[in-house]
Amino acid sequence: MLPAVGLAMLAAGCSSGSPVSQRSLSVGVESAPPPPPDALVLGGESGRRAVALAVGKGKLTATVLAPEGGPLSGLKVAFHAGSRLIPAKPCGLGCYSAAVQRPRRVEVRLSGSRPVAFDIPEQTRPAAAIVARAARVTRSLKSLVYTEALRSGPTGGLLTTWSLQAPDEVEYRIKGGADAVVLGTRRWDRDRPGAPWRRSQQLPALRVPQPAWGSQATNAYVLGTARVSGRPVWVVTFANPTTPAWFTAWIDRTTYRPLRLHMTAAAHFMTHRYLAFDRPLKIEPPR
Repeated sequence: MLPAVGLAMLAAGCSSGSPVSQRSLSVGVESAPPPPPDALVLGGESGRRAVALAVGKGKLTATVLAPEGGPLSGLKVAFHAGSRLIPAKPCGLGCYSAAVQRPRRVEVRLSGSRPVAFDIPEQTRPAAAIVARAARVTRSLKSLVYTEALRSGPTGGLLTTWSLQAPDEVEYRIKGGADAVVLGTRRWDRDRPGAPWRRSQQLPALRVPQPAWGSQATNAYVLGTARVSGRPVWVVTFANPTTPAWFTAWIDRTTYRPLRLHMTAAAHFMTHRYLAFDRPLKIEPPR
């Protein structure tokens, strides 16, 4: 079975990093409302539920998604900030909000599930330009290699190594699982190491590399700075409300390449670690 992220790419011709799974992340009639335009957004997990927190001016808004993909309404939700427990009111499908001045730490408490804690920086600054440039840099790469850890709950999951070479060559290997090779409109798949390969068509041909967050990023803010493998990075959060999905990215402050990325979406808790950029790759048909 393909990883959900890869399934969307190989079945629909999206990027390998597209966070959209046709089964459980497709946008339907029932969609959670997007975060307030100027809010800081943070993603978290509560068991198999995806929980996002939007921190706005004098208001906290939580969005809860069911493992099946849709917004989860009808819950009792409260925000624990400091010594106060503030009940939240419904604000749409899967949406709960309360008037709360910006805390430094807040715990979202949900009926029937474990609470989710969020640390909120005292100051942030807009990062839309950083995220947009990181997307352009990713699309301009000649090749990209990264690992993807993908879970639908607190445990288990798949570990996949992706190799992408512009404009349309892809190879992925799931640890202990399926492999695939895509060269333009030609494609080969097998279910496990040592199994026979199946040849088919890839229509339309893929276009790689692409940013993992797709074509839309809103509510982008810099949380702070850090280092990844010795490289100075911005730690940036943003959302793609059309999925919906919430991201934290560690973006190189010199090259604007994403070095690490975490995505929270419905039953899709994903971490990318980017290993190699613009190195010569040789993606060949299976023997």
